[in-house]
This record gives sequence, structure tokens and C-alpha cells, in this order.
Amino acid sequence: MEINYLVSEIIKNYTEFNYDKLVVEYIFTLQGSYNFIVTYKNGTNYTESEISNKPIRETVRQMAETYHELKDSTKKFNYVKIEINKDGNYTELYKWDNQIEKQDLLDYAEVFYQWVNERMMSMIFEYEKDNDLVPTEYDSDGDLEYLSSWDSGVFTFHIDKNNNLEYKVVLTKDGKERTLDLPLRDYFVEGILDHYLVTNNELSNEWKPWNTMILKSLHYDIPYDKREEFVNYILE
Repeated sequence: MEINYLVSEIIKNYTEFNYDKLVVEYIFTLQGSYNFIVTYKNGTNYTESEISNKPIRETVRQMAETYHELKDSTKKFNYVKIEINKDGNYTELYKWDNQIEKQDLLDYAEVFYQWVNERMMSMIFEYEKDNDLVPTEYDSDGDLEYLSSWDSGVFTFHIDKNNNLEYKVVLTKDGKERTLDLPLRDYFVEGILDHYLVTNNELSNEWKPWNTMILKSLHYDIPYDKREEFVNYILE
């Protein structure tokens, strides 16, 4: 990206306060989203800007394009700091911050069960629809409507000592249980195995060892504040 142009646009947009330096920070997640923070430094005082970057957003976003271009190279970064002096001169810092990476991994791992639940609900519907296992009825307009084939479910995922995924899908409807022989998509299996490896390795200090994940689904989104009621990680 053209850093000189970015700096000039930042100087034009951020004029709330007098400053000795404008301190500009990008903090990237592993997926490439980012926080963009502008702070006015005046002596020893720091004041964070409340101005929207909307007028220069397309220019600001160019740093994200650079992030994606370099994320698999030796020049990768997840933190950028640009310090702009009042005279327009500036310094740049690009670095890979392991703490940012670790926090990002932890944040994603803690809500991973939501992805599992959503993907399972989708795969179950698609599979049962294709195999005529979903009850149907016609609505008042004569259009075919699909009804729910289950009220709740228990999804068990176990990683064996050879790092293979074993799983069981049990669905309940009107108090009656049935086991569904559901084929899992490759991307989903890879997602479970990756979650297992990350939490047992990079996040081993924050996450208890496990090889079995049991998720209870009520056929709708699991509230974030009730994870412990619906998701259980155990070591077998």
C-alpha cells in the first residue's frame, strides 16, 4: 500500500486536538479483521480519537490487503504502529505479536461450539431433506413447508489416539431418541480436528486437555453465557 498517502489522509481526518504525535495502531485477528485506533499524544497525555474513519475507510482498509498478502510469508504482521509527527514525518512498526495471536485463538476457541451447532443443524437438515426424513405439510397458500424432525440432539465428537474423528449424532423428537447416520462434511471434520490441536497445544495453558466434545443442541443458537450447560469437554 502507499503509506505516504495513508499518512496524509490520517492527518487530514484527525484534527480533534493539538498533538505532538498521532499514534495510529492496527491490531489484526487471524482472520484479517482489525481494530484501527488513533490516539493523540501531547506530552505525556494520550487521548483516543472518537472520530469515525469512514471518510478515509477505503484507504485505511488497504493495510488489511497488505496483511492478507503477507500473512503466509516471513514478513507477516498482526500489529502495526505508525507515529506521525506534527510536521508530517512518521515512523512505522510492523510486527507479529504472539500474545495477540494467542488471544485471538482463545477468543475463537471459546465460541467454537456455536459454529459446531450451526453447522450440525444445517448438515442434519440437508441430509434428512435429501433422504426424505423431514416431515412436510402444505401451508395455507399451498406451498410445501418443512417441519422440524427433532427437538433436541446430542452430538459427541471423539478424537482417537491416531487423530481420527469418531462421532455420534442422537436426535430426540417427542421424547423418542434415534441415532442418525449422518456423513460429516470434510471441512467440518477438519474444523473439529483443528480445534482439538489448537486447544491441546497452543492453548494448553488456558484449556484443559480433552479428546471428547459433547454438545447438547436445542435446535437453535446456544446462548454465549450458557456454554457450560450445553458443551462439555472431557478426556477419555
